[in-house]
This record gives sequence, C-alpha cells and structure tokens, in this order.
Amino acid sequence: MSSETERQQVYQRTVATIITVVVVLLSFLIVRPFLVAVLSAAALAYIFYPSYLTILKYLPKKARAKEIGAGLTCLIIILIVLVPAIVVVFMLSFEMKDGYAFLQRFLNSSSAPINFLPPLFKRWAADLPQFKEVMGDLMGQFISIFQFLLRGIPNIILNVFITVFSIYYFLKHGKDIYNFFLGVVPLPEGRYKQILTRFDDLSRGMVMGQILVGLIQGILAFLGFWLLQVPNPVLLGLLTAIISIIPLLGAVMVWFPIVIYLLIKGTMTGVYWPAIAMLIYGTFIISLIDNFLKPKIVGDRANIHPLVILFGILGGIQLFGIAGILIGPLVLTIFDLVIEIYRESL
Repeated sequence: MSSETERQQVYQRTVATIITVVVVLLSFLIVRPFLVAVLSAAALAYIFYPSYLTILKYLPKKARAKEIGAGLTCLIIILIVLVPAIVVVFMLSFEMKDGYAFLQRFLNSSSAPINFLPPLFKRWAADLPQFKEVMGDLMGQFISIFQFLLRGIPNIILNVFITVFSIYYFLKHGKDIYNFFLGVVPLPEGRYKQILTRFDDLSRGMVMGQILVGLIQGILAFLGFWLLQVPNPVLLGLLTAIISIIPLLGAVMVWFPIVIYLLIKGTMTGVYWPAIAMLIYGTFIISLIDNFLKPKIVGDRANIHPLVILFGILGGIQLFGIAGILIGPLVLTIFDLVIEIYRESL
C-alpha cells in the first residue's frame, strides 16, 4: 500500500471522526432538554418490561402484538405512576394553600397567643419575633417555588408526553436495543446474560428494596395521619415516603415529631390518646414494615452498600430532579457493572 493511499485513508478516518463527533454533540444538544424524560422512560420501561412480556403471551401473534402490548403496558404505567402522581399533586396544592393561609394569618398577627401553651414551652415566646422573620423568609421562598412550578406546567406536560411516548418505543424495540448494544460492545458468549442477571439483582435491590418499600411506608403514614386528623396528611405522607427511601434515615424522622405535636396538643385539650396511638402505629406499623417487606422483596441476591444507594438517590435528585430517585440508583448500578467487567477483563 502506497504512502499516498495511507494518507488518504488517515484523512478519511479523521474527517469521519470529526463529523461523527459533531453530529453526536449536536444530537446531544437537541435531546438535552428532554434527557430526564428519556432516562425516566428507559428506567420505567426496564422496570415494567416483565409486564410487557406477560401481556405478549396472551396476545395473538398476528394481531400487531408488540404495538398492542406496548400500548397496554404504557396504560398500566399511567394508571400506576402518572394518575396517582397527579392526584397527590392536586391534594398537595390544597394543603399548601391552607398552610400558606395559616402562615399569613400567623405572621400578620400583632401578638402571639401564647397563654394556651404549657409552662414548659412558654419560655420560647421570647424567640417568637425571630421565628416570624424566618417563617416570613420561608413563605417568600415558597411563593417563588410555587410560581416557578406554575410557569413550568406546559413543560411538565410536554415531558410527560415524551416519557410515555419513549416508553412505548423502548418496550416495542427492547430486543433491537439489546442487539444494538451487543454489537457495539462485543463480549464473550453468555456474558451479556450474566450482566443482565446481575443488573436485575442490583436494580431490584435499588428500586424494589428502597423505592417501593418507601412508597408503602408513605401510604401507611398518610393513613395514620389522616385517621388521627393530623394537619396536611398528604404532604407528611409524601415526606415520609421520600425520607424512607433515603438510606440511613427512616420514617421515624417524620412520625415521631408528629407524636410530639400530638402530645403538645394533648396538654392543651387533655386528650392524649392520639399521641399514644401514633407512637404505637409508627413503631409497629410504619417503621416495622421496612424490616418485614424489604427482605421479602429483595432477598439475599442484591447486596448493595447503603452508601451507594444514598449517593445514587441524593446525587440523582440533584442532577435530574425528583426523577433522580429512580434514575440515580440505576446509573450507579450500571457503574458497578462496568467496574466489574473492567476488573474481569484485566
């Protein structure tokens, strides 16, 4: 091969590489506004892919089974994920509105009604002006966040549409995507099956062991708060779910302060049974369900260090917003697999 031919081939490879890099960069810039929606769709499609395969088993092979199965699975995801989320947001809007009205009345009051407080808490009355100032700042931040969310409603609707649309095609072309990565990253025969098995174990520990159990604890907390007539039960239930998902924390960080609140309220009304009931319910129902459900759901196959889950959830939230609760742990799961493959290839 002549030197001229070699130079021409090097030139062609260089130009092809530059064009590829530019196209990939432009493609990323185009997709970047919807990156969270696409990643959320990929995570949800992976989680519900077994349901999609189950639906395919009961559909006639000649009746566009993939399209119908993907559509029915998207409908299930909408009913399980999207509809409850809309209901929770709708109920939260009312609770936040009532909370805002209460704070406004409290901040505008000329004097604090502290005579009803027990003697133990009356000594805090001197700090009430500073407390009002802090609450005023928080109220201002709340208004800004609420206005930001209102302005972002059209963008939220667009991202929800993109997420559902992407889930449909991820489910429909799941095998094609698998074959694509099989060609891009060639590995020994049977290695991909081992990787998928390991990924299933890890993601089960991440998603099912943390998120699902946390949501169950949040629902149980909401029921307890609602039955005991605790203010803002939806908001507190959602807070319980989020805190329960994060390792090293727990639902006790929410329900135990509620016990103290009900105890203080009991000193004013003389009714102490709600505080006792909340303490028993929180100890033996909300918190204990974590020790009972998590081993049943996760099993012994997915042993994940709590610190990895912590970084996955908190880092995911910081990078992707609320969707990072789901995306972050799965990304770290893939990172764990990549490190494992790299170590074995050395």
